[in-house]
Amino acid sequence: MLVERLLIIGIVTLAVLLVWAGVRYWQARTVRSLAQKSPFVGLVPTGKPAVVAFTTPGCRECHFRQAPALARLAGAVNDQVTQVTICTLQAADYPQLVTQLGILTAPATVVLDARGVVRHINLGFVDTPVLLQQVGLLTREVGIRQTTVAG
Repeated sequence: MLVERLLIIGIVTLAVLLVWAGVRYWQARTVRSLAQKSPFVGLVPTGKPAVVAFTTPGCRECHFRQAPALARLAGAVNDQVTQVTICTLQAADYPQLVTQLGILTAPATVVLDARGVVRHINLGFVDTPVLLQQVGLLTREVGIRQTTVAG
C-alpha cells in the first residue's frame, strides 16, 4: 500500500516536471522565433528596455497583484540613469500580438531590450524581483518611465 502511494506520488511529480519543462521550452522557442521580429513597433518606444503588461478588464490578479508589482518595479529603479518604459495593454485590443506572443492568460508580461526585441515572456503573475532580474539582464543602471497605452 505504501509503495503504491509512493509510486503514484512519483508519477504525478514526474508529470508536473515534464509539463513545466515543456512550457519553459515552448517559451524559449517563442522568444527565439521573435528575435528577428519587432512585434511592438509603433506601440512601445525603442532606445530603452521595456516591460509590457497584458491585462483584461475582469482580471482581478492583473489589478490587485500585477499592477502593484509594476508600480514597485517603477519605484525600485526610478533614481537610476537609464530608463525603462512600462506599458499596459488591453489583451483584447491586440489579438494578433497576443497570438504571436503565445499569451494564453492574463496577466502576462513581456520584457523587451532597447531595440524592441522580446527577451522574456511571462505567463501569469510575475513579482517585482523577477522583473527586476529580467530587466537587469538587459541593463545595469535602470530608471523607469511608466505609460499606459490606450487601445
